[in-house]
Amino acid sequence: MSGAGGVGDSPSATATTKAPHPPRSRPCDTCRLRKTRCAKEGNRSQCVLCAFHGQRCTFLRGPLPRQHRRQTQDRDKAPNRRSVDGHDGAEQQPRGGNGARPRRASPRQDEHGAASSDQVDRRHSRSPSNTWQHFDSTAGEQGLRASPPAILNDTLGLDLATHAEYVGPTDYRDPILLDLHRPRPRPPPSSDALASTPSELARRLDDQTIFIVRPDEAAASETQRIADLDAIEEAVHPLGRTLVDLYFRIVHPSFPILHKDVFISKHRISHRHFAPSLLAAVYLMALDWQIYDSVLAGRESESIPDAAALENLAERNMGQDMRRPKLSTIEAGLLLLQRHRRHAESGSHATLSRTFAAQMVAVAQDLGLHLDCSSWSIPTWEMGLRRRLAWALYMQDRWGAFVHGRPFLIHEEDWDVKPCSDSDFPELVSSEPPSTGVDLDARNGWQIFVCHIELAQLLTDILPTFYSAKATRMGATLDRTGVTGATELAQPLALRLREWYARLPGTLQLQSRQRGKLCANGSLHLAYASMEITIHRALVRALTPHTTDALRNAVRSAAQCKVQSATELLASLEPEHTAAFWGRAAAHQAAHIGSLAALLWATAETTDEMAWCAARVDELRWALRVRGTAAPFARDALRLLEHDIGGFGVVRNGPETPI
Repeated sequence: MSGAGGVGDSPSATATTKAPHPPRSRPCDTCRLRKTRCAKEGNRSQCVLCAFHGQRCTFLRGPLPRQHRRQTQDRDKAPNRRSVDGHDGAEQQPRGGNGARPRRASPRQDEHGAASSDQVDRRHSRSPSNTWQHFDSTAGEQGLRASPPAILNDTLGLDLATHAEYVGPTDYRDPILLDLHRPRPRPPPSSDALASTPSELARRLDDQTIFIVRPDEAAASETQRIADLDAIEEAVHPLGRTLVDLYFRIVHPSFPILHKDVFISKHRISHRHFAPSLLAAVYLMALDWQIYDSVLAGRESESIPDAAALENLAERNMGQDMRRPKLSTIEAGLLLLQRHRRHAESGSHATLSRTFAAQMVAVAQDLGLHLDCSSWSIPTWEMGLRRRLAWALYMQDRWGAFVHGRPFLIHEEDWDVKPCSDSDFPELVSSEPPSTGVDLDARNGWQIFVCHIELAQLLTDILPTFYSAKATRMGATLDRTGVTGATELAQPLALRLREWYARLPGTLQLQSRQRGKLCANGSLHLAYASMEITIHRALVRALTPHTTDALRNAVRSAAQCKVQSATELLASLEPEHTAAFWGRAAAHQAAHIGSLAALLWATAETTDEMAWCAARVDELRWALRVRGTAAPFARDALRLLEHDIGGFGVVRNGPETPI
């Protein structure tokens, strides 16, 4: 049983003469029992699995009993030995109508003895560091695929061999009919009759939710996936482990869209356990903080991994991944959408375009991320991961609409995801001691993430109220009621924003910093300031020549106060703030401050007011310039304001300057 439990055992030794093997020549007792490869890092005495669980490696057990060669051959010839969702047929009961283990629509225990949902939760809600299988390097193209880790059993969107498609309520494939579906038996290897038609199955997760599970081979080449993964790993060799650690120190705490334990455990075994786009995206994000790792900071520039090559590999694989979508497809897409590039590319660049974000929303809906998964028959830890991913995509959609001035892609009436809770973030209950390097506290990072979600929900009300097509068209509410009606609409929204700000804990205040650690609080405060700017920008636009002087002065004075405070916010950012993680929306949030200042300048009626606006523009320019080297979002914001049409170039100290 090479690779199962007898790695390193000599087949020729007898029971009476065989001497004990030294510890390094055979797997430890834990790995032998779990039938996993016993891999050690460097000169460590513990293997990866035992180190992860914080236990000693022992070598007290003998090898597991071997099977007779004929028995093994007979077992391999058995039809349907492995189902498309990665479970051994020998370990399964006969399948029910939904193609999964026999269970009723409700995930309770049935009379056939299927596990109850509580049993499934207890089995899978533990820290996902269970069994990790080895590679079978002798089975041709199928051998290129890593044997699925046991922790992925019963997951829906994480299996490397299959992808699942949500069946919507109006789909022609009626759930009742799908319950009657029986998966087609797999043909024997020698048969070509059905070889081109891989089997599919219907998997019911609760009373209302059903998915179609398909094997990946129907969509893309496994050989190409492995080749791309090898190319990605070669591009960063030997820094893969360093980049992964750096990513989870800096990016992950305040943008927790990955499951840390699962990712790190798989990466320690092999880079081939991942989707190529996700692995490349994690490496790319980490490269932006290379100076915060002593290994990377000490290398010559020519030995630093080529980010452009990784970008090309990631984006090319995104197209393939969307043909066999998994949760990793959304994870990779969200990371690529957050990146700030050193050199500005065309707005049509794949991962910068609105089209790419729309594709991510469509893929997420195929994966059922817009639904409440609380009652699904999946592991508890996958439920938490799905909620974090869903809300991260929700934020991306809201700020994407803000950035591009477009309608929302996700509609509230179709959004049925429960709010994130502390139980959805495993690092909050981790037994590992906190890191001492340059990173973020897990609790603070999680609070920042949740607060960003709350702001995105407020943005859901602000943008339709003042910027939607229905609100701004001729004869609509804003046109009929004018600035008076707009002010009345703005008051409850502004009050909700102030109440949100008042509830911020002390640890999330801008001045709350720890020596030697990055502080991601700045992104939260900039998002808040930009939402205030958005409201006041709409009010300034609503002013007309017929507006009373008192109301005009009140609106413009309030807008000037918001410009002043937002500019001071950017000017007060310390290196601990600017070097932390900032999403791509931050550049546009900063640019909106300058946009309102320029709008006030363009509509000013006195030279003094124009001079005041121009001074604020100069202050904002300076704040962005001096932070542009360390903060990519500041560099991008300055480019938006200086380069794009209608930017700062028209703002001068006086009305006499031609435009």
